[in-house]
Amino acid sequence: MKKIIYVLVTFLILAILACAELAYLWIDRSITLSYTSQEVETSYDSMRHLEYLLQDEWRGMPEAQVLQKLQNAAARMPNAEIVIKKEEGAIWFDQVRFNIVHGQLNSVGRPVAKNSEHP
Repeated sequence: MKKIIYVLVTFLILAILACAELAYLWIDRSITLSYTSQEVETSYDSMRHLEYLLQDEWRGMPEAQVLQKLQNAAARMPNAEIVIKKEEGAIWFDQVRFNIVHGQLNSVGRPVAKNSEHP
C-alpha cells in the first residue's frame, strides 16, 4: 500500500512540475508574441513614414528618372539582391511600390485614394 501511495505522490509531483513548465512556456511565448507584434507594427509604421518622405520629395518626377534612381540605388547595394520590376502604372523596388500616373511618380507605397490625407 505504501508503495502505491509513493508512486501516486511521485506522479502527482511530476504532473504538477509538468503543468508549471507548460504554464511557463505558454506565458513566455505570449510575451514573445506581444513583442514581435509590436516590432512588426513599428517596422510597418517606419516604412510608411519613409514612403511618405520619399513620395513628397520625388512626386512629379518622370518615370524614367525614378527608374534610373532606383537602379542606381540597387547597384549601390549588391548584396541586398533587390529586384526592380516595371509594370503597368508601377515600378517595384523589391517590396516597395512606386505608383506612376501619366508618366510621373504619383505616390509611393500602396496606391492612395483621391482626397485622402497621409498621417
